[in-house]
Amino acid sequence: MNNKITILTVVYNNVSEIRATIESALAQTWQNKEYFIIDGGSTDGTMDIVREYAGRIDYVVSEPDKGLYDAMNKGIMKATGDWIIVLNSGDLFAADDALEKAMTLINPDEADVIYGNSIELRNNERRLMPAGDDVSALEYSNIYRHGSSLIRTAVQRKYLYDLSKARRISYALDTDMIHRVYKAGYRFRKVDTVIECYRYEGMSNQRYRMLWYNYLVFSDYRFRPGKFMRFLKDVVLAFVHHPPFYRTLKGLGTEVMVNDVLPAVGSWRVRRWYLRLVGAKIGRGTFIMKRTYFMAAWRVRVGEYSHINRGCTIDARGGLTIGNSVSVSHGVKIFSTSHDLHSPQFTIIYEPVSIGDYVFIGPGAIILKGVTIGEGAAVAAGAVVTKDVAPYTIVGGVPARPIGRRSEGLDYHCIWNEPFT
Repeated sequence: MNNKITILTVVYNNVSEIRATIESALAQTWQNKEYFIIDGGSTDGTMDIVREYAGRIDYVVSEPDKGLYDAMNKGIMKATGDWIIVLNSGDLFAADDALEKAMTLINPDEADVIYGNSIELRNNERRLMPAGDDVSALEYSNIYRHGSSLIRTAVQRKYLYDLSKARRISYALDTDMIHRVYKAGYRFRKVDTVIECYRYEGMSNQRYRMLWYNYLVFSDYRFRPGKFMRFLKDVVLAFVHHPPFYRTLKGLGTEVMVNDVLPAVGSWRVRRWYLRLVGAKIGRGTFIMKRTYFMAAWRVRVGEYSHINRGCTIDARGGLTIGNSVSVSHGVKIFSTSHDLHSPQFTIIYEPVSIGDYVFIGPGAIILKGVTIGEGAAVAAGAVVTKDVAPYTIVGGVPARPIGRRSEGLDYHCIWNEPFT
């Protein structure tokens, strides 16, 4: 197995959380890895816990440093892996196979930076924080959480955290590093999986301070009118997004409008316009009938000439991609989330669902989180799909199992244009 990963944890006086972070790192199923802990000279017992894992941690140092980013630079220069990921004390990997998915769901040879989604832990809530799909947006803003990314070690060493800027942009040195890597033309690739869980940080005033730091980074520390106007817009949006106002507004726009008002609108053109307005991607010729219930419609991606029938439940909270010429029959339920039944907190799990081109899903079928249905496959009526379906395979039953093969070379469109449906 190639692509050795260095997991780097930076910690200072965090005795209450360091154990969970260590356990999360050591539990990763990606075997070709090493684990480093860089401690800033803790005096609260943190290192006593670290010593309990002697022999399982590949490199440990505990000494005074110049702060978080200085400690990261130390670890980067000691790393022997091909890739580096930072897992700060208090943060966790989203699942034991988070790194394995990050390295296998795309071809790492085609990337210099691999980034994915994150989960924010706030009180007893777990909120999915999707990474952006448009890499070009790094010209103006962050599109992913630093801890949910892997960067090639050679690139990371070339672009260390610039401590000379610490007084000016403080805790945005990681944003500065990412922006410099992007401007240098390196390849960023998104993997549609959750990599990191991080704890909600900061008070309300830090939200605006971070926006200012980001403006400095993305404007290259010069006044740029266009980017300054974008900064002002982001400040307004940050105010609007402040709960509970934002949650009320969001509920009205994405729950009441999408699931109560739109089903009564007879025009698909109008319904499509509004779904696109809230963020859904719907291709040419695709038709979604009334009485379809959406969760997180802004995370729905549907290709061209596909058809979703009445009475379907579309849970896209973990991400949902539907290809071209896909037929989704009446009453189908697609879920990209679930709960961990073994967790004392009954924590929610987000895993994207992907449905390939020319797939047929029969009436009443259920597709569960994390499933990929290959091109040309078919799901029989009433089946419950819990595992991936190979291309051109017909599955049926509970749980669904292969029951046949479908002809290859498919070439058709699912066209439906009846008015008032």
